[in-house]
Amino acid sequence: MERKRVLVLSPHADDAELGVGAYLARVIDAGGEVMVALATVGLSRSLCLGREVTEQERLDEFSESMAVLGVQTTEVLTRGLDGVLDSFPRAQMVGMLDALQNRFEPDEVLIPLSSSHQDHRYCWEAGVAATRLNPAKHAPRLVAAYEYPATCWGGGGIVNPLGGSLYIDVSATWSRKVEALRRHRSQMHEGAGHLVSIEGVTALAQWRGAEAGFVLAEVLHIMRARWPG
Repeated sequence: MERKRVLVLSPHADDAELGVGAYLARVIDAGGEVMVALATVGLSRSLCLGREVTEQERLDEFSESMAVLGVQTTEVLTRGLDGVLDSFPRAQMVGMLDALQNRFEPDEVLIPLSSSHQDHRYCWEAGVAATRLNPAKHAPRLVAAYEYPATCWGGGGIVNPLGGSLYIDVSATWSRKVEALRRHRSQMHEGAGHLVSIEGVTALAQWRGAEAGFVLAEVLHIMRARWPG
């Protein structure tokens, strides 16, 4: 894999890992650089623990997870808006993402597919706006959307199927993704039958792998790919 710079927009502290954690580990192992932009972090209710989880707890989990993957740079864009991110002016979020792209100059920008979660839908829309072509801003070679367990409901039909899907063999770095996800103690359910669990995420990767002839795969849905002259 070539060395590259990848910018990932993550609605919440665990979404980048759920979607492309093993791919990010591959990029880093190949000498690349990764920036994860966390849209928001704040007080939230943990279904796993049956209690409220503080902003600092989520930030600690995020930091531990990023360290496991080896992510070099993180940015927290807003605080205290978990579940109500749509109360933050979208134009302002787009401006922040524009500025990150101009500063980091990524080769790839990865945004979350939409889903039934309002924060994810917000990030999808902001991500689309922030990756528009504009002569005054940096243009990445690849803009793609990543999937995660929650996209099974409310995320279909968003990306033009003619854009194609990129299946990435992540068998070699899967254990790093699993370890990173385990750091999100307030979010990971135990056992099969839960989408947001090690078992659920692994089942998705096995299915995607089988579609492409790999043991385990993560998928990027191509939105725009540029091949400069």
